[in-house]
Amino acid sequence: MDFWEYNEHNIDDKGRLVLPASFRSAFESGGLLTYHGRYLALFEYARWEAHLRTMRDSGNFSPQELRYLKSFVTEFTPDGQHRVTVPTRLRDRAGIDREVALIGMGDHVAVYARDVWKAFEEELDSGGDLADRLAEAL
Repeated sequence: MDFWEYNEHNIDDKGRLVLPASFRSAFESGGLLTYHGRYLALFEYARWEAHLRTMRDSGNFSPQELRYLKSFVTEFTPDGQHRVTVPTRLRDRAGIDREVALIGMGDHVAVYARDVWKAFEEELDSGGDLADRLAEAL
């Protein structure tokens, strides 16, 4: 499944995130959650394998760096209310407290701390020419 949607949600006091309805079918049998730079990422199993292969084959990561990145990967299976537990280690690493923005990135779902995502949007919007460049490109 390809992911192309934006959603805002909250992580509850027990560290659980409710999956948006549009993403539920892709993860009903589970998936992988990992740290991915400035955000967390939800991957379907096959997409994670392809992503990992791309990272490995790129030559941009040493074996030690790949081991480090793999140490953040955790499997999940949503509960009956479509909630996924986001481990404290991952929340801390991505600076996520409660409010999150979920962005479909095609092959995975990015989970940003909402304030980080809003700052990113503002940065791009303040450049002034983004709308013009998008209009020309589209």
